[in-house]
Amino acid sequence: MSGQQIQPVESRDLAPAPYQEGPPPADWGSEQESASEPKGPSLGRYLAAINRFKWLILLLTALGAGLGVAATRFITPEYEVQATVLLEQGTAVNGQNRGPIQAEELLKASGWQDLMRSFAVSDPVVNSLALFVQPARDADSTLFRSFRVSEQQSLRPGSYVLKVNGPRYVLATAEGLEVEQGAVGDSIGARIGFVWQPTLEALGNRDEIGFSVQTPREASIALIKKLQMNLVDGSSFLSISLRGSNAQRTATTLNAWVEQFVATATALKKKNVTSVAAILEGQREYAARDLAAAESALESFRVRTVTEPTERQTIQPGIEMTNSPVFENYFRDKIQADAYQRDREALDRILEGARRGELITREAVLSVPNVNADPAAENLRSVLKDQAEREFALRQLRESYTDEFSKVKEAQAALTALRTVTVPAALEAYLGQLRQREQSLTASIARSSRDLRTIPTRTIEEQRLKRQVEVSEEMYKSLNLKAAEAKLAEAATIPDVSILDGAVPPLRPTRNTAPVLILACTGAMLLLGILLAIVLDQTDRRFRYPEQVTGDLGLYVLGAVPVVSAKGRRSKSDQAAQVVEAFRTVRMNVRYAADPRRPLTMTITSPGPGDGKSLVSSNLALSFAESGARTLLIDGDIRRGELAKTFNIPSKPGLVEYLDGTALIAEVLHPVEAHPNLTVLPAGARRRKAPELLATPRLTQLVSQMAAEYDVVIIDSPPLGAGFDAYALATATGNMALVMRVGITDRKMAEAKMAVVDTLPVRVMGAILNGIELKGAYQYYSYYQEYEAKDEPTERLPEGTRKTTALPSGRS
Repeated sequence: MSGQQIQPVESRDLAPAPYQEGPPPADWGSEQESASEPKGPSLGRYLAAINRFKWLILLLTALGAGLGVAATRFITPEYEVQATVLLEQGTAVNGQNRGPIQAEELLKASGWQDLMRSFAVSDPVVNSLALFVQPARDADSTLFRSFRVSEQQSLRPGSYVLKVNGPRYVLATAEGLEVEQGAVGDSIGARIGFVWQPTLEALGNRDEIGFSVQTPREASIALIKKLQMNLVDGSSFLSISLRGSNAQRTATTLNAWVEQFVATATALKKKNVTSVAAILEGQREYAARDLAAAESALESFRVRTVTEPTERQTIQPGIEMTNSPVFENYFRDKIQADAYQRDREALDRILEGARRGELITREAVLSVPNVNADPAAENLRSVLKDQAEREFALRQLRESYTDEFSKVKEAQAALTALRTVTVPAALEAYLGQLRQREQSLTASIARSSRDLRTIPTRTIEEQRLKRQVEVSEEMYKSLNLKAAEAKLAEAATIPDVSILDGAVPPLRPTRNTAPVLILACTGAMLLLGILLAIVLDQTDRRFRYPEQVTGDLGLYVLGAVPVVSAKGRRSKSDQAAQVVEAFRTVRMNVRYAADPRRPLTMTITSPGPGDGKSLVSSNLALSFAESGARTLLIDGDIRRGELAKTFNIPSKPGLVEYLDGTALIAEVLHPVEAHPNLTVLPAGARRRKAPELLATPRLTQLVSQMAAEYDVVIIDSPPLGAGFDAYALATATGNMALVMRVGITDRKMAEAKMAVVDTLPVRVMGAILNGIELKGAYQYYSYYQEYEAKDEPTERLPEGTRKTTALPSGRS
């Protein structure tokens, strides 16, 4: 850059992340839309955070490894022993027993595991092997083989120390509280539930023996938790494994466990079969008594009701219909009684009419059915016939004689006597016979009705007694068969389980948890370090990633200025070339981000001090000047501006003197000798009321006048956090670019200040990233070194010759 020095920028580690570089559209105003950057967790950002805090992560990882190594000292090796138990499957095939009569399986396949974990199996093992006492040293395990607990005295669990001093001993708690003392060879700890009487030879030369005691049930619970079982569906092999710190003791425990399991299962099955046989025998005897009682009740009922009518039907030969004589007689008598009643009522009406003086006619009487068919009505029929004959004879006499004739009168008198006396008397006599018959049938029907009403009850009772006999008979048959089978099964009971493989103590630990513990501690602390790095990164208020500009602030990246570091692998010239190319990119993006219809006037500012805005302003102005554009650089930082020193020009008069009217424009403009196209307007004298001059119309007039005389006008303003200076300068130029430095710029302050800028008539052109290391998230801002622009040495030719260049084939 023609000798202009580029100030180094502090390096920072940044995470790779997607960004959007390039100018915004031409119609992008002060209310620009936020860039379409994806928000949310970014893997690249997490990796960058891990890289930035790698020493913290490595420190925590090393600390975790050390803790894991220290913890392994408290971890004892673990041995695993295994045994296999064979489960006998039932002989039933498709629901039918194809084998000999024997007891059913005690449990289903899945139930054996519950029996294996039951206290009925574990408690005897714990008591027989004294697993409820744990010596402080494994070598003392033989000393406690005879250790038992008393059933009469309550056990006091805890940690104890047995101190031996010659022929005397003292039993104390781990805290030093004396419990008991006495002579060696006596029972030790009888008052606290111990049954232990070691000899002096067994104690040897030991002075102190430490041990801990727990209740047998607690020891069983702890042992059950260590027991593992595996039973594949449909398999008859139950695999059992047990883990412990002592291989021999663990194998002995598991063998005792499976032996006790087989013994318990056999005893339970024997007990179950015996109980079932006894129950079935009792039920069979009860069923026999119940059957005898049911048969006796049925027999007594039949004897008692043999003379009473029943619903049993008779079969008449020659017909298919079956008839019950009881019902047939009842309904026949009922029909006959109804016929007598109807005839009687009809004859009563005729007789009643005769009493009122009506004539009893032969036709009326003979219309009653019983009068024609009943032999008892022969007298009545004879009287009625005599009446009919006399009526016929009277009609014949009247045909020849008058009523005054004597024979006619005699015939008429005889007919009248017959009608009024003889016929009613005969009718009355027959009516008396009908009444007697009717009453007799009615009484018989009443008796039959009572008998018939009791028939269903007797029939139902008889059927119930029959069913009771049948049910009792079936029950007796079934129980008799089952009782016989149970007796046979009891005589041929075999255990359902048997030991297939016993436990063998392994020679080496099955699982060494030390490496796992070390790896677990190391991994846990590594994970903690990574999480801590991510948390610290998420809570960091400083700008570090390009997506924080494009996503959080909604600004486009105009370019990235790399850091110049003496520690890098690249040479100073290579890094300077990267800086030159970076400002060329910024220059291009700024030119196309500005409104092409207006002169390029812009203000360069930053959220806070130390972001490198003056460096960017100077180098961007130099870049425009080297491109041939007439460039004016105004030092708008009237509080702390240092551009005069940077370009080695007088600091006064400057912008302050021009704005207050004490200097002319020609007096404050200072061309830079090294760069003919660059002119610098210094800040001028520092005054307390100088910021008020930026709010005058004279500043806007200055910018408009300089825009007409120069191609590019750049104002280096104070930071946004320094006051209203930057806002006034940006309003005057109409365009603003924000400089953000990695690891320095406060993002929260930048967001707050940009919110104020959004309310002003200012076009925010984008952000210029400063202090970038060209790796990670910013690796795509770098440029290929082989394409660096260099001056080619000039070759001198003899006079009179002309240099020609050969073009490739096919080109002109």
